[in-house]
Amino acid sequence: MADLAGTGRVRAIDALVNSSFLDGEGSGALGHLFRDIGDRAAIQVPEDLLARLDAAGIEAAVVSIMQPSHAEWVGDAHRRFPGRILPAMIVDPTRGYAEVQRVVEYHERFGVRCLRIPPFRYSLPPTDRVYWPFYVKALELDIPVSMNAGMPGPRRPGWVQNPMYYDEVAFNFPELRVVMTHCGQPWTDETLSVIAHWDNVYMACTSVAPKYWPGAFVQFINTRGREKMLFGTEYPTIPWDRAREEIDGLGIRPEVAPLFFRENAERVFKWSVG
Repeated sequence: MADLAGTGRVRAIDALVNSSFLDGEGSGALGHLFRDIGDRAAIQVPEDLLARLDAAGIEAAVVSIMQPSHAEWVGDAHRRFPGRILPAMIVDPTRGYAEVQRVVEYHERFGVRCLRIPPFRYSLPPTDRVYWPFYVKALELDIPVSMNAGMPGPRRPGWVQNPMYYDEVAFNFPELRVVMTHCGQPWTDETLSVIAHWDNVYMACTSVAPKYWPGAFVQFINTRGREKMLFGTEYPTIPWDRAREEIDGLGIRPEVAPLFFRENAERVFKWSVG
């Protein structure tokens, strides 16, 4: 069921969850922004993950493999629950062809269906040629790339994540499905303009607590961006219950909620959920 009986909520798809929940340590690099992130309890088995998602009215999640030791867990969860867990993977484009080969391996072995590429990690903007082989490989595999936009949570230079760089990426790779993440702040106007300008650019609204989303951001979700914006948390960054509760107060239109919480993600990831 896509609707939660008696709640008015849509059963959601979380467009980005980090496999760091396996360690139960949160992220020390984000402690200055989320003081309680280190208190998130570790998730040991897929059934535990699904139970926590169910408790927040979330049916499925894209889970990003953050390090190689997590790959077997995420891949096994996908094999057992293919309609509820979809693997993604962090990619290091500076490793060149060896990393392209790893993408193919993880796609075949663990069911990876999305490439996660955070530019702040490499101090290179998304237009740099180092990323291009991974854009091409994503096109060949017919999977999206998911890339940060906006100031990074870790204290690293943020200029490489200015959303205007994705304008050029979308121009050069018009068939590539580009999912920006992290809401694009402080470049909200630029973020929304790029999404509106290109058919193949989307936003997973992760990593920023919904109560801090600018009014223009929410308006875009409800209007021109209704088919371009995806629900997400980047858990353990944002707890699932907090995200749902704060979004409840934002005034997402009833006719838009199924798109935002579920249908846009199903279309972008080409994923049959449930």
